[in-house]
Amino acid sequence: MVSTKPFVREPLIAHRGASAHAPENTLTAVRMAKEMGARWIETDVRLTCDGALVMIHDETLDRTTDGSGPVLMSTLNEIRSLDAGGWFSNEFAGEPVPTLHEFIAFVRAESLNLQLELKEAFGLEEQLVRQVRDVLVETWPFGENDLFLSGFSERCMRLAAEALPQVPRCLAVTVTPEDPALRLAETGCQIMHLQNDYLDDAALERLNRSGIEFAVATINDPGRAHRLLRGGAQSVLSDDPLALRGLVDELPSPRVA
Repeated sequence: MVSTKPFVREPLIAHRGASAHAPENTLTAVRMAKEMGARWIETDVRLTCDGALVMIHDETLDRTTDGSGPVLMSTLNEIRSLDAGGWFSNEFAGEPVPTLHEFIAFVRAESLNLQLELKEAFGLEEQLVRQVRDVLVETWPFGENDLFLSGFSERCMRLAAEALPQVPRCLAVTVTPEDPALRLAETGCQIMHLQNDYLDDAALERLNRSGIEFAVATINDPGRAHRLLRGGAQSVLSDDPLALRGLVDELPSPRVA
């Protein structure tokens, strides 16, 4: 048994840190998320062309740095030379792209919990999972801070189940499956994350009937967050922990199975 449901016992996961207030997936965004009351941080990890692991959501550098082109075609040194903060605000100019080692060290120092999303490069799933495993075995305090792996790639999740069976896994999907529990069982996952834009009342009811642990992304409106959490979601992912700060006190503890 990997975990007792629900694994995430907090209503809020900070999506790429406090990404409404600071450049996403930077250490500053993590620090601000904690200051705003978040205890869980969601982030994204990708491979570089020289096999390093960096915290970037997109396949390309263009949106969140002053560089351009695919992350997978850039070296770690090239990415480390980029400005990952100026695009957001001059206040954050010079903010670097963290490596996975740096990100984990910071999360640990801040006593936070981590959702690590594996951003697959099709064809390199084994390398990505293997290298993430090696870093986690070296750096993560299993049993102290909570951790789960997530991804849209079912192959990555199956590989993660083999490489790190003790770490819970989350399948991210766009549309609610007809049988959510079966989909999790097929992929070796314990949690499902859904996209808010595709989640209607019927889908929410289907998720509740399934009995699985699920969360919804990306929610920045407190009213919508409250409705989802009252409606059965165990947590929501938000860019704006400050706007959703009161949820911890307003809502009952999630059900435990």
